[in-house]
Amino acid sequence: MENISFEEFKKIDLRMAKILSVEKVEDSNKLLKIEVDVGTEKRIVISGVAEFYKEEDLVGKEVIIVLNLEPKVIFGIESHGMLLFTKKEGRAIILTGEEEVAPGSIIS
Repeated sequence: MENISFEEFKKIDLRMAKILSVEKVEDSNKLLKIEVDVGTEKRIVISGVAEFYKEEDLVGKEVIIVLNLEPKVIFGIESHGMLLFTKKEGRAIILTGEEEVAPGSIIS
């Protein structure tokens, strides 16, 4: 793994976001189209967690998002950010906060 400098790390804008809605991406078994509230706006994020989460299990969750990731078109949908997750026993685990905070709260 390559190290990055602290200055490079400071460029990453990590925020808390609240999941507002979730739907499966057509023609994909793994992708979900997730609408999140990041405090100042709502964004669409495409995430490959459909095999691990049902849509109704995600709505209302507070999650950690990389806010300033360059947008990318995935299955014809522009994704504006990335949800952070880890894996446990081959299953995706979405990272969440310990306590409820306002959408858009800066993670430092």
